[in-house]
Amino acid sequence: MFKQTIPEGFYEVSHKRVEQPDGAEYNNHVHSYCEILLFMCGNADFNIDGTIYSPRPYDLLLIPDTKYHYLIPKAGEPYENYVLGFEKDILTSSQYDSIFSTPYVINIRADHELCGFFKRLDFYYDNYSREDFEKCASLLIRELLVFLSYMPKDAAYSVPFRNKQVHDIIGIIDSHITEKLNADIIAGKLFLSRSYVQNIFSQVMHIGLMQYINQKKIFCAASDIEKGMSPSLAAEKYSFGDYSSFYRAYRKVLGSSPLKRKNKL
Repeated sequence: MFKQTIPEGFYEVSHKRVEQPDGAEYNNHVHSYCEILLFMCGNADFNIDGTIYSPRPYDLLLIPDTKYHYLIPKAGEPYENYVLGFEKDILTSSQYDSIFSTPYVINIRADHELCGFFKRLDFYYDNYSREDFEKCASLLIRELLVFLSYMPKDAAYSVPFRNKQVHDIIGIIDSHITEKLNADIIAGKLFLSRSYVQNIFSQVMHIGLMQYINQKKIFCAASDIEKGMSPSLAAEKYSFGDYSSFYRAYRKVLGSSPLKRKNKL
């Protein structure tokens, strides 16, 4: 078992086993990088942006950047997984679109070549120095991503459960992300009450509706700023009303100013 941070676009490479997982340890979260998780064992559900999966051993979860996700342990069974976290920028746009299209969960038990990528990570960690492990893991994960981009998604995949109302709410948010959004606007589009929209969303997603909307807007704005858009124009594009509100929200979500993010280019 291991957990390692490696340079050049990778946040985490790990193989972990938790004997008694506690739901409090797996709060809902979102991040600006992509994640691939190989589920090895456990009794749990997994929520990916409102779609709930019940993973089986050797289910590969493909989690795009900016998608809320969290584990929901259901019993005191050991939970084991591999996690690969990496910057979107190490992929071409066509690779990203190929890997992170739905379905987000596919089973690779019968694909011995694909399973071999993860076994090799264990071998490298157990037998190489940490410096050599980092080098080999970086190359291996890049090869894995290329492999996945060519793999047709006709393999067996987990059948998800979708809460229709939450699925529709997230669809509206994604379709109107540049517009002003709140519970009243979304409720009106769905012909539901404001309180119902807020309650069902927070129950399924474990986050408040407006917090979810603001964080998604900030991640979209950050992506545009990295591509060269000025922070003031990004604030206007995503309907923050004034730059000071955008600046405060940006710092709260990402921990830095939008100008710093642009200066990293």
